[in-house]
Amino acid sequence: MLLSRTLYALGLRFSARKSDSGPQLRILPQLLLAHPDSLYVQHRVVEALHDHLRPGSTISHTHVDGEIDNTFQHRPESFVFEDANDVFHFHFPSLPSADEITDLSSHPIIELIPRDSPSFVEKVKHVLVLPKPLTSEHENMYTPHFSPSAFFRAIDEFRSGTEGTTQSASQDSWRIGDALMYGEAVSSTQTMFDKNPSFLRALPVPIVSLASIQLAGRGRGGNLWLSPAGCMQLSLKIRIGLKGSSSVTYPAIRPSNLVFIQYLYALAVVDACHALDPSSQWAHKIRLKWPNDIYGLFPSDKPGSKLEPRKLGGILVNTSFGGGVADVVIGSGLNVLNEPPIASLAQLTPSDSFTSGLSVERAAAAVLTSFERIWDSFLQQEEQGFQPFMDQYLRSWLHSDQLVTLATRTPHRSVRIIGITPDYGLLRTMPLNGGEFIDLQPDGNSFDMMKGLISTKKQ
Repeated sequence: MLLSRTLYALGLRFSARKSDSGPQLRILPQLLLAHPDSLYVQHRVVEALHDHLRPGSTISHTHVDGEIDNTFQHRPESFVFEDANDVFHFHFPSLPSADEITDLSSHPIIELIPRDSPSFVEKVKHVLVLPKPLTSEHENMYTPHFSPSAFFRAIDEFRSGTEGTTQSASQDSWRIGDALMYGEAVSSTQTMFDKNPSFLRALPVPIVSLASIQLAGRGRGGNLWLSPAGCMQLSLKIRIGLKGSSSVTYPAIRPSNLVFIQYLYALAVVDACHALDPSSQWAHKIRLKWPNDIYGLFPSDKPGSKLEPRKLGGILVNTSFGGGVADVVIGSGLNVLNEPPIASLAQLTPSDSFTSGLSVERAAAAVLTSFERIWDSFLQQEEQGFQPFMDQYLRSWLHSDQLVTLATRTPHRSVRIIGITPDYGLLRTMPLNGGEFIDLQPDGNSFDMMKGLISTKKQ
């Protein structure tokens, strides 16, 4: 028994059944966490969801001195938020010590769920709201594959030296990365947001959902996204007002500029890699593939070729509209520590270099803080569209002067890629035999680099 508890405290897992031949993947509860300096964020998120279910109600508790308790020192009651795709059960458990863990045959986090709660079926999602930040002992038990404390420390590290944003933290708002939903194994961070419209609209922003394992990860155009160990996979929800609407309380942009979010986030990934590589050993090898993929340049085994691009990650953006605002969910996957044959950032580093600066926690923090800075800059000069970011984007992409065939035209057309249009974010091409530009939408088209072919994406 002592050995078992020690293994759990170290984040090691085993099966109590000898007949098990491998890991049994199942959806596990998520934790609703907040930056240690902004614990009120937990309360604000739960309060917003609770108010959506019961308008005008409150879950605040009052101390004897009259101060409002915004950190759940008094435990609220569990509640259920049912939506189109999932049923979210919110619980407010206390944290037992390792000696109090009784069921060693399952993940310790399951013991935090009330005994009378529904079974772990795909539609039921349990969310745990903890009364205080996790200690290192608790992280080893409940989040062995991801350290929230390391993530929040990295957030602080990458924010240091940067100016405040237009949405700087206050008791009514907070910064990207301050609110975090983490699950060791979830269905899909993207699906839990964008397939549950009431939940999505009720959630305050910004908020991040991050997972170590996705059982049904999603890519662009309905593709599945595989999520092996070592991959950073998260979804960020932001809200933006739309110019032309009568009543908008959020920073607003032109609806046509929403298309640039995927490009801005891709730039954030490139910037994050440079932040993770201060000695400039590998970040210069990061490239962008239109419209939403992240690639790296790796040594090639092909004769006559020194480097070849291999996919490291991708970006998926879903948007819903209502009340003059757009709720935008930016999903991203990035291979950080994956081992061959899967390409990853760790494999871009020189073989004799030390990669301690690379971790999923630091990669996620670097990407989110980079996007916050870029997004804030975009909002300040939104009337210019993508033009202020064009040079930076084109320096990192794979397609300058690339020759491709457009299978979207009959007959097929041979064209040269020129760039991105700064007003609507279209891929601009020029026919080799002259004529007018041919501009292509990012949605609905598929770019096969190996074949040099752009075709209509199959649904």
